[in-house]
Amino acid sequence: MAAGDLDSAARAAPWLALLSWVAYVSQWRPCLRVDSSGFEVVNGWSDHRIPFGAATDIEVRFTALIWAAGKKYVSWGAPTPPSAFGSGFQHQVDLKSRPFAALPSNERISQPETKTGCDAIVAAWQEARAAGFSSTHEAVVSRWNAPVIIVGLLAAGSVIAGALV
Repeated sequence: MAAGDLDSAARAAPWLALLSWVAYVSQWRPCLRVDSSGFEVVNGWSDHRIPFGAATDIEVRFTALIWAAGKKYVSWGAPTPPSAFGSGFQHQVDLKSRPFAALPSNERISQPETKTGCDAIVAAWQEARAAGFSSTHEAVVSRWNAPVIIVGLLAAGSVIAGALV
């Protein structure tokens, strides 16, 4: 492109646009929000608003699964379980400066417990239950995200049009 070959840049642009869209939809946009009234599950091209009263069960493993209104809602962007390093060893500098034979055996047990994002999701639901949100048939609101879908269709269309030319 610096040498004046705009043809190769024009052929690569649709693919880069499609790749950028896929990265945005699968990695950047998904999230799980918890507020005082319920969950908001934002996935690639759809959003779901789930009130606490509509949720009948929550399962948090490698993602968050929320059962509500007879359906299972999977969050693409929920926090993952903590790694082994997330549960302790805040005194790493102190441990490295000691001789290997002088490491105490109970150093890890005395560390404070780390509360992860998964625990916060379940805690919010349990606190809402304790506050009086009983399991009811409140409506779950699901909607498609039209701008994301339109941009994806345009990116895919430009790839197809570029292949036909």
